[in-house]
Amino acid sequence: MMLSVGKIFWLLIILVSVWYIFKIIEKRKLNFRNKNENKSDTNKKGIDAFKCDKCGLWSTGDRCNNKECSKI
Repeated sequence: MMLSVGKIFWLLIILVSVWYIFKIIEKRKLNFRNKNENKSDTNKKGIDAFKCDKCGLWSTGDRCNNKECSKI
């Protein structure tokens, strides 16, 4: 079996084509994952909270929500 220039050329064309097909598939998978992550991030809402200096409880709003905080 002899390898001619034509056979080597077509072999290279096939290898490059397969490589690009896999590259395109990986890009699509990556884009799909990024879209799903962005959707889940928009559903999460952050809250503003602060840690009380007296009792250490995390609360929202302007003052501590701990009923026993004023006793400390």
